[in-house]
Amino acid sequence: MLPVTLKQLETFLAVAEARGFRRASERLNLSQSAVTAHVQQLESTLGVPLFHRTTRSVRLTDAGNELLERANRTITGLEDTIRSFRDEAAMTRGRVLVACAPSFASSILPPALAAFQARHPEIFIQVREAYGSEILEALRTDAVDFGIGPLDRDDKDIAFTHLLSDGFVAVINGNDPLAKRASLTLPDIMGQPILAMPRRSATRDLLERSFERNGRVLEPKYEMLHHQTLISMADAGLGIAVLPETAVPPAREGSYAVIPLKEPEMKRRMGILMARGHNPSPAAKAVAGMLPEFVTAWTRAAA
Repeated sequence: MLPVTLKQLETFLAVAEARGFRRASERLNLSQSAVTAHVQQLESTLGVPLFHRTTRSVRLTDAGNELLERANRTITGLEDTIRSFRDEAAMTRGRVLVACAPSFASSILPPALAAFQARHPEIFIQVREAYGSEILEALRTDAVDFGIGPLDRDDKDIAFTHLLSDGFVAVINGNDPLAKRASLTLPDIMGQPILAMPRRSATRDLLERSFERNGRVLEPKYEMLHHQTLISMADAGLGIAVLPETAVPPAREGSYAVIPLKEPEMKRRMGILMARGHNPSPAAKAVAGMLPEFVTAWTRAAA
């Protein structure tokens, strides 16, 4: 604990600037005896005199001049810090770091970010696309303020706020006979070449477990990192891509078909993920808080 108080420094600065104890007491709205006591306490703590006092003048000693320079820097730095916090609370500055699942980042997040930036242009938002396990790791290491993604089981370290239940679809070349179906099940497509995400993705894990429940082992013909690559490959007739519905935009001119998969177990809960005990900044709270309205808008448009 520092033995010097902020009040003592403020009193010292007032005396130095006013060049007198009486004028400093008027400026600070304190009694002259209180001003004198604060300066004497400061001199006692530092072990050096700060002022030359006569009946006609008050002048800084060499130690007083040195303290004046340092105290001004300290008070200015403290004022800047307080101003910075107040600006952040008032949403006139700030930085928000988000880890987001690719499917959400490519569909619901862009209009939400555009609306937020229009309202708060001074807030810097950085989004990192990441798979489910990578989002959890970023939260545990405090690398991001919050995440948006799937959580397939409760986690004691992670708080989850539900946004939507994301179903799965099969993306198929428009000329494939299956493209005429209103819906499909996994057994309908198990004999076809499957296009899938890599093993570290939550989508791949869920698909593998669904295949196992149907007595099969998933052996993708092609494994790609990005949803759009899988969609393009399905569009070219290279196989059937199984993807979250949030990841698949409507086909332009009907070049490929997007068929819902009627598998009850193939649903993933998507939401806002935050490390328990983490107290987000006002800006991070505001970004997370506006997401539900855009989820609702996307759901209505997709219906």
